[in-house]
Amino acid sequence: MIKQLFVTKKFGTYADTFLMLGLVQLAEYVLKATHQKSAIQLLDQGTRYCLQLKQPINLELVAKLNYTNSFPPVKGQKTDISKIPQETDTFNTVEESERRKLYRNYVFEQRGKVEFNEDAPKPPHPSTQNGVILTSMRHDRNHNELWYLGWQIKDHYGALLVALFTAFSQETEDVNNLVNELFAEATGQKLPETASAVKIYLPTSVQGVNRVKADSNKVDSQKTDWLSLWLIAGGLFQFGISERIKIAERVFDWRVVVLEPQDIQLTKYREVLNQLRQFNPPSGGHGIARFDSELILRFCQELLNYHQTQADTEVDEFELLQPVNHFVSNFIGTHFGSKGQVYGVKEVFSLGLPGWISPKNHQELTDYHNVLNEHLSVITTLSAEEGHSELLAAYRDFITGTNLINFFRFQVIYADYVVKRLADPKARPPRLFSLNGLNLMVKNFKHRQNDQELNLTDITENPGFLRIAKAINSATVYAGKDEHGWDRIYGLAQRLSSQAGSKKDFIIELSAFIASYENENLRIDEELKKKGKPRRIWTTKDDLDRVINLIENHGSSLVANLLIAYGYAKGWGKSKEANKTDLTIESETEVDNE
Repeated sequence: MIKQLFVTKKFGTYADTFLMLGLVQLAEYVLKATHQKSAIQLLDQGTRYCLQLKQPINLELVAKLNYTNSFPPVKGQKTDISKIPQETDTFNTVEESERRKLYRNYVFEQRGKVEFNEDAPKPPHPSTQNGVILTSMRHDRNHNELWYLGWQIKDHYGALLVALFTAFSQETEDVNNLVNELFAEATGQKLPETASAVKIYLPTSVQGVNRVKADSNKVDSQKTDWLSLWLIAGGLFQFGISERIKIAERVFDWRVVVLEPQDIQLTKYREVLNQLRQFNPPSGGHGIARFDSELILRFCQELLNYHQTQADTEVDEFELLQPVNHFVSNFIGTHFGSKGQVYGVKEVFSLGLPGWISPKNHQELTDYHNVLNEHLSVITTLSAEEGHSELLAAYRDFITGTNLINFFRFQVIYADYVVKRLADPKARPPRLFSLNGLNLMVKNFKHRQNDQELNLTDITENPGFLRIAKAINSATVYAGKDEHGWDRIYGLAQRLSSQAGSKKDFIIELSAFIASYENENLRIDEELKKKGKPRRIWTTKDDLDRVINLIENHGSSLVANLLIAYGYAKGWGKSKEANKTDLTIESETEVDNE
C-alpha cells in the first residue's frame, strides 16, 4: 500500500517543483476517482519532496481507471491543432485572454469593489496566462505534442498511473527508468522516450541560454525524457504564475514563478494560489520590482484570507497561527527576456517570504491583513516608468527577506520622496506607513547586541524616543507654512541616516535638529496660541538623554533608522501605543500629527 511519494530534486530550477505538482495532481485525481480520501500533504525535505497521503492508494482500482487530461492542449491564433482529436476540449488562449481583459477592466471600473451579479463578467481562468505564454513563446506546439503523446497511450492509462505511483513510492535514483520497466512489464508497450526540452520547462537545459542576442528565430532545443516533461507541463499549466512584465515602452518580458511548498495541504495550496491568480493577481505593467513586491504582498493576503475563513472551524490553531514561510518557503522563477520575435532566459531567481508576518492570535490575523493593505497602498503608487525603480527595488529587498535593515534602507529613500511630494501642491499626497503597522512589524524582529537578543519594542516604546520621533514628524510630514504655520525641513532623513554609523556624529546631528526645532517652537508657539491653532510638541533634555541611552545600549544605526521610520509615519494622533506614554505637556494643546 502506497502512502508516500518521493520526488528527487534533479534540475535545480522550478522544473523540480512543477514536476512534483504534476505528479501530485495525478495522485489527487486517482484518490478521488477511486472514492478514497484525497487529502495530501506537500513536504519539502531538502533534496526531495515528500507527498504524504492520508489514505493509501489502492493500485488495483487505479489500474481500471480510464484516461483523463492532466492538462489541456492549448490553441492560440496560429496554433496548428490538426493532430488534436476534434472531441478534445482545447484551452483557447484568445478567448480566455479576452475574458481576463474584460474582468480586469470591470474590476478597475469598480475600483476593486467587485459585486458578483448577472451583469458582472465572469472571472478569468486561473491558468489563463500560463496558456498565453505558451503561444507567445511559440511553445504551444511542444506543449500539445507532450499532450498528444500522453493521449496516444490512453488505452493503458491505468497501467501508467500504477507504474508512476509504484516507482515514485520507492527511493530509487532512476525513477523514470523504473516507470518505463513497470509499464512495459504490465502492457508490453513502451512509453514515449524523448521530447524537446524547451526553455519554459527546463530553463537551464536549452542551447543558447546565455547568449546576449539571438542569431535566429530557430533554436534547436535539447531532448530529454518525455515522462519528466509531461509531468512538468501539467504542473506548470495548472499551478504556475505567468505574467508579461513591462520593461520599457512597448517592450514586454515574461516572468514565470511557482510557489515552493514547505509543509502545506494540497487543497490549501491550490485554493490560495487560485484566489491569487484569479482575483488578486500582481500587476506586470509597472516593472519587475513592483511585480515581485505585489506578488509577495498579494500572496500573503490570500494566505491570511484563507486562515481567517478557517479560524472558526479549525480545531488545531497550530495549523493557522504560524509565520507565512512555515507553510511555503519562497517563489522560484525564471525571467524570459524579449529578443525581438523570440525570448531568451535572462534570469533564474527566487523570492523569499516575509517571516515577520507571524500572527499569534485571531485578532492578529486581521491586524496583519491591515498591514498588508497598507504596504500595497504605498507600493501601488510607485512605478518604474515614473522613475521609482530604486524605491521599488529597495522595497522588494525588504519584503522578500526577513531583515528589517532592508526596510530602513527603503524608508530613508521613501522619506525623501514623501517630503518632496508633500511640497508639490500639484502632486497627489503620498501614502504613509502607520504607527500601528510599524509596531506590529518590529514586534517580530529581534536585534543582537553584545551576544544578547534584544526586543525592538525596548526602543519603540521608550517615551523619549516617541517624543523625538513625533517632533521629526511635526517638522517634516506634518508641516507647511500655509497649512500649519511653520516651515517644513527637507533632507532630515538623509542627514540622520548618513551619520548613523557613528554614535558621536549621530548624536551631534540629532542634537542639532532638536536645537533647531526648539528655536522654531519658541518663535511660532505664542503666535499659534493666539490664533488658537494646534501647537507642536516640545521635546526636553530628558528625551534626548533617553535616546542617547538607547544609542549606548542598541547602537546608533538601529535607533537612527527607527527614528526615521516612526518620524515619517502617520497616525500620531490616534496611535494607541503612543497614547499610553506621556506624549503631551500639561495644559498644552499639541498638534494631531496624521
